[in-house]
This record gives sequence, C-alpha cells and structure tokens, in this order.
Amino acid sequence: MSTASRDAWLAAVRRWKLHPDEPADERLWAPELEACSRDELHAIQSEKLVPAVQYLYEHSPLYASLCAACGIEPGDVTGREQLADLPVVTKDDMSRSLAAAAPWGTYTAIDDERWLTDGWQVFATSGTTSQPRPFRYTQFDREMWTWADARAVHAMGIRGGRDVGMMLFGYGPHVAMWGLHHALIHIGVPIVPAGGLDTRTRAASIDRYGPTVIGCTPSYALHLASVMRDMGLDPAASPVRVVIAMGEPLPESSARRIRDLWDAEVHQFYGCTEAAPSCGGYTCTAGSVHFLEDTHVLETLDPKTLKPVAPGSPGVAVVTNLISEASPQVRFLVGDYTALDHAGCACGRTHVVCEGGFTGRADDMLNVRGVTLFPSAVEDVVRGFAELGEEFQIVLERRAELDELILVAEPLPHVADDRHEELTLRLEGAFRARLELRPTIRLQPYGTLPKTEFKAKRVMDRRE
Repeated sequence: MSTASRDAWLAAVRRWKLHPDEPADERLWAPELEACSRDELHAIQSEKLVPAVQYLYEHSPLYASLCAACGIEPGDVTGREQLADLPVVTKDDMSRSLAAAAPWGTYTAIDDERWLTDGWQVFATSGTTSQPRPFRYTQFDREMWTWADARAVHAMGIRGGRDVGMMLFGYGPHVAMWGLHHALIHIGVPIVPAGGLDTRTRAASIDRYGPTVIGCTPSYALHLASVMRDMGLDPAASPVRVVIAMGEPLPESSARRIRDLWDAEVHQFYGCTEAAPSCGGYTCTAGSVHFLEDTHVLETLDPKTLKPVAPGSPGVAVVTNLISEASPQVRFLVGDYTALDHAGCACGRTHVVCEGGFTGRADDMLNVRGVTLFPSAVEDVVRGFAELGEEFQIVLERRAELDELILVAEPLPHVADDRHEELTLRLEGAFRARLELRPTIRLQPYGTLPKTEFKAKRVMDRRE
C-alpha cells in the first residue's frame, strides 16, 4: 500500500494539534480551534478531510467498495462541501465486512504490519445491537485521543493540582473510560484505580481516598450512591464534586437525581468506538453538550432517507473522524438522535451545541401501539419519582394481538407496601400524560433487579 496518502493525512492532523501539552489559558485549551469563526473551522475540516478520504480509500477495502458503488473517487473530494456526496457507513456494513474477513474486517485503515510495529490497544463495540466489532488502534491514536479528551476535561473545569480521579469501570475493551483515564493523567490529575473492585469496596475507597472526579455510567452513579447510603456513607458529603457520565443516554431527570444524590456537577462524555479516538462530545461549564468540530464533523440526517435534516431539526448523528490513523471513519452512522445549534455558547466556544444532548439511537426506538419512544423517555418518567430506586426494566409483550409495555421498578426500602397502589396509579398517570401510553406497572422488592456497571440493558422485547 502507498505510504504517501498516510503521510499526507498524518501531516494534516499534526498541523492542527495546537497546544499539545497544556492549555493556552484557563478557559479554553486551544482558543484558535475552539473559538474560531465557522468559516475558519470549515477550512480546518476541509484541510483534514481531503487526505483522510484518500487515505481511507487506499487502506480500507470496505470504504473503497462503498465509494465505488456510489461512483466516487477520492479526487472528487476537494473540501468539506463534498462531504454529503460521500457514502454513509453503517454498522451493518462493518458487520458484513467482519463476517467476510475475520477477525478484524476491512473497515479500518490498519493492517497486520502497522499493528505489529505501532499498535497500541484493541477496543471493541459493546455488542448491544450487533456482534462486537474490534478496532486496532495505534500509538498515534493514543496521542491524539489523549489530547482531544484533555481538551474536553479542561472544558468541564477539571484541573490538575486540585482534582483526583476514579474510574468506575472494568478495564475492558470498551473505549468509554480509557480516553478519560489518559486525559486526566495528561492534565495532571492523579487516578485512584478501581476497575477490579466490587461496588462496596469502591464506595469505601471513595470515603477513604477522597476522589473529586468519578467516571461511570449514569446507572452506576445512582447505584453506587444507593450502596454508599446502605453502608452509612453519604455521597453528598464525599469529596466528589464532578460526576462524568458515559455510555448511556442521560435524560435531565437522571442528571438531576445524580446531582442531588452526590451534590456534584454532572458532565457527559459522548462518543463511539467506531469513530474514536476521543469522546467527540462533551459538556462545558455552561452546561452545553458540544462536539469537537476540529477533530470530528457531526451531521444530522433523516433516518430513512439519510439526507441532511433542516438546521435545528432532530436527526440521527453521522460522524466523520478527522484525527485517527487506525479508524478515520468518514460519515459513520452512529444513529443517536440530536439537533444541532451553531449559534455559539456562553462558554465562548463556537463549536456546535447538541440541543438536549443525545436522546437515544434509532435502533433503540420502541414502537408500542403506534407510539414511538426511546427508552430514555421512559427513564425520564421513572426518575421523576423519588420513591423509586435506580434500576428499572421495560418489558414488551404482545397479548391478544396488542402490544403491552410493562414497567418493572423497585420502590426504595422506606416506601411501605401500603403505598404501592397509590404509587402505581401516579406512575400510570405520568405515563399517560408524558408518553400517551398506559403501561402495566410491576413493583418488586428493592435490590432484586440486576445491577450493571457498563451499559444498562433496560429493554426486554418478548414480542414475536
């Protein structure tokens, strides 16, 4: 394979890696990138996109075949303006490639030689919607990942010399916590490792070692707080001042409950294994969910036509990675719904704001008796009831040719049994008012639903 396209691609990426080791100022890590005009930002994206397409076309047989099917050659792309002409790459495309060319598929730009001489780590998708897909990342990816995520952490107000981190994930092949781990170290924040510990030991470690920043799924933040209370510890009295939520949608009601339980700020990291490295999406101190647009291009498309939606309208996220050697995906269909606002933010950043964050993936959407909704919408209702614990399940069944949505939830231990009927009626009323559905409510003893450290599996679809 030609090395010229790789050299040109990596040169363009390195040219725009500004302030590699430390932030330019207290507010913005790289003002030239984060507060530039939209025209300047588009010029940076174009400079990276053109060699990225050439490089991926030459080194990824899957991408070359998708381009050929659309009648597109790399020379057709002269800037960001041609982005919408390029094919959208889906998870199904990658899964077919993996089945035909195991164990790595042909969807990345890494071959065995590059992996053996400059490999870093293997990551894999979670497998919640399809077979897990592996990705081999390089030392260059680690370098860019660390820099991009450090910028995101800086935007949250986390600082070396003040904060201590704790990652509440198993150190497995999932990308969610690895970028945050490296970013915290890069900005001088020490880390208390907790990957192999059970929840009670983690709770005791928070009390003993005093981390100020924890990273975990929203579900686990709620579960850990509950365990701490059972142990006679108060999460709100702990030193934790920032909870970074990753791996699951975060409706505002869940964020509010986490804030109340921990008396802490709640921030988000957003990303996906396929279009890594770096989180891509993150929250700033003003509370907006931004996307790092000098490292990625974020589009929103109609889920059926895969055409761009009107500005400000909700659509499914499609991401182009502008900084990865191993997986410089162009127009990868992540599939999470969001709406884009390019008006700027009170924090001073001009990068796009994802209004309302990311509400869930198109393939997670439920259709119940003609009503379409995301599991996060059900979570938003559940979190509005202080009497309910952190775990719940959505069970879908079909009875008498009609769909039935069953909510399985756990009242907290202090909620007496004689209050369950009244609680059930209020839950039914909230579902009718908010979601136009009347579910079947099943309340069961607290602690009987499974606890999850990684992505919670909330939905059990038993319909044929």
